[in-house]
Amino acid sequence: MDLMVYVPHFSEAPKVEHKPVIEHVCEQPQEEDEVKNVKRGNRIWTKLTRWCLRQRILYRKHPLTRWCLKSTTAVNYEISRHLKSHSLMIHPFSSFRIFWESIMAVFTFMALMVTPVSITFYYEQHDHWHMINDVMNCMFLCDIIMWFFTGYYDYGTKVIVLDPIIVARKYLQSYFFLDILTALPIQIIDFLVPKSIWYCTTLNMMKILRLRNIIVYGRRLRDVYRISFQKYKILEMIVLMVTIVHWCACLEYYVPLSVKTLGTLRNDSWIHHPLLESKETYTQKYLVCLNRAIVAFVRSAHHLGMKTREDIVLNLIITIIGYLCSLYLLSQFSQLLTTFQITVKRNLKIIQQLQDYMRYKELPYALQRRLLTYYHYRNKRDFERNRKVVDEVSPYLQEELILDNYSTLINSVELFKHLPDTVIVQLTSTIKSEIFMPGDEVVNAGSRGDALFFISAGTVAVYTAMGREVCHLEDGSYFGEIALVMDSEHRIATIVAVETSEIYMVYRDDFRRAISPYPDLLNRLQNVALEHLRNSLLLDTAQEMLHETPQYINISSIQSKRMR
Repeated sequence: MDLMVYVPHFSEAPKVEHKPVIEHVCEQPQEEDEVKNVKRGNRIWTKLTRWCLRQRILYRKHPLTRWCLKSTTAVNYEISRHLKSHSLMIHPFSSFRIFWESIMAVFTFMALMVTPVSITFYYEQHDHWHMINDVMNCMFLCDIIMWFFTGYYDYGTKVIVLDPIIVARKYLQSYFFLDILTALPIQIIDFLVPKSIWYCTTLNMMKILRLRNIIVYGRRLRDVYRISFQKYKILEMIVLMVTIVHWCACLEYYVPLSVKTLGTLRNDSWIHHPLLESKETYTQKYLVCLNRAIVAFVRSAHHLGMKTREDIVLNLIITIIGYLCSLYLLSQFSQLLTTFQITVKRNLKIIQQLQDYMRYKELPYALQRRLLTYYHYRNKRDFERNRKVVDEVSPYLQEELILDNYSTLINSVELFKHLPDTVIVQLTSTIKSEIFMPGDEVVNAGSRGDALFFISAGTVAVYTAMGREVCHLEDGSYFGEIALVMDSEHRIATIVAVETSEIYMVYRDDFRRAISPYPDLLNRLQNVALEHLRNSLLLDTAQEMLHETPQYINISSIQSKRMR
C-alpha cells in the first residue's frame, strides 16, 4: 500500500498567516511588601517585629489558602485587611498556627500518656507529678490564650473572621470551659486544702478532655502535611484507641488506690492479689493492669476475680467503653471502604485513563503537566458537582442559583445594569464558562469580536497588536462589552492567560436572542455602550499604568476610530 497517497499535495504553496510574535519582554512587578509598609526601619527590633508579623498573617502556601481564597487578588486583599484592621490577631491560615498546632498535637498526646501514669503509680510522690502537671498546665493555658487571638474561617458565610470580640465570643460559647478544666491549678488547691490529694488527682483526670483537641488539630494538619484521608483516619483511630486503653489500664490501679486512701478498701481487692504484689517495678504492674483492662475492654473473663464493688463498677464501665469503641471502629472502617470505592476509585480511574491516553499518544512532558493541572483545577472548582446540583433542583431554585453564581458579573458590567430582570434571567442561563491555562490565548488582535469576557478567577495579560504588554486584568475585570451590541467590532489587543483562569463568556447571538422581545432596547444599549467607551480606559492610556489593575479596558477598534 502506497502511504504517499495520504500526504497532502499542494499545487501551490499554502497561504500561511503571519501573526505578530508575542514576547513577554517586561518584568512582572514585584508584589508590594505590606508588612514592610507597616513596620519600617532596619533596626534589629524592627526586623524581629516584622518577622513575627509575617508569621501571624496569611501564609500563601497554606493548603487552605487556595481552597478558601481562589486567586492572588483575594490573597493580597486578605493580607491587607488583616494588617490594617486586626494586626495583633493570628490568622487561622498562618505559618505560626501550623507550628503551634503541630507542637500542641504532639504535646497533648504525650500529656495524655504521662498524666494517668504519674497520678497512678506516683500517687504518694506529690512533688514529682506536681512539677509535671505545672508544665502541662502552662502549655494548656497558652493554648487557651492562643484561641482568643486566632481567627477562624466561617464555612457558612465563607468569610475569615479576625474581629477579636467575635472570636472571643465564639470560643467562650463553644469549648472554653472544657479547655479550662484541663488546666486547673491543682497545686494551689492542694496547698490551700489539707489532705486534698485525692480530689486533686481526680481533677487532674479532666485532662482526658484534651482528646478533642488532638482530633481538631489533626484534622487541620492533615491538609498541611498532605496526608491522605485514609491514612489520616487510620492514624486517628490508632491514637484514640491507644489513649483510651492506656487510661483504662491506669484506672484499673488508680480506682482501688483512691478507695484505699479513703480508708474503705477491702482486703479481697484485686490489688492485694499475690500476682500484682509480686511485681516489683512500675512497668510490671502497668502490664498487669493493661492486661486486665484489655480483658474487660473486649468483654472477656478475668483470671483475677472482681470481688469488690469498685472493681465491678469500673470493669462494667470499661466494658461499655469497649463496646462503644467497637461501634466506632466499625463505622470508621465502613467509611474508609466507602471512600476507597467511590472517591479514590473514581478519581484514580479518571487520572489513570488520562495518563494512559497521554502515554499512548506520547505527549510531551510539558503538555502532560498542563492536562493534569487542568483536571485538578476543574475538580477543585467543582464544575461537575455544581452542574449536577443545578440540574436536579426545581426551576425556581435553578434561577436563584444561577443568578447567585453570576451576581458579580451582572453587577460589574455596565451594559447589564440597563437590562430588564427577565432578560438578565434568560441571559445568565446562556453564560459559558471556560478554563484557560497559562499561555492560552483568550482574544487575538485583529479578530472580530463576538463575545463579552468576564474574569471569574485568575489573571490575564493585555498585549498590543505588536506584542507589547499593556497591563494585567484580574478577578472581576471584563472586556469585549461592545461586541454584544455592535456587529462591526474588531479587537485591537491580544489577551493571554497568565495563570490558570476561569472566564465567563456571553456571546452576541445569545445576547441578541435574549433582548429580541424588546425592539427598541438594542439602540438604547448601543448608545450606553458608546458612552461607556468614551469614559473607559484606552489601550494607549493603560500602557502608562502597568503596575495597576483596571476593572475594564477598551480593546475595541470602534473607539479608536472615533478618536481619530
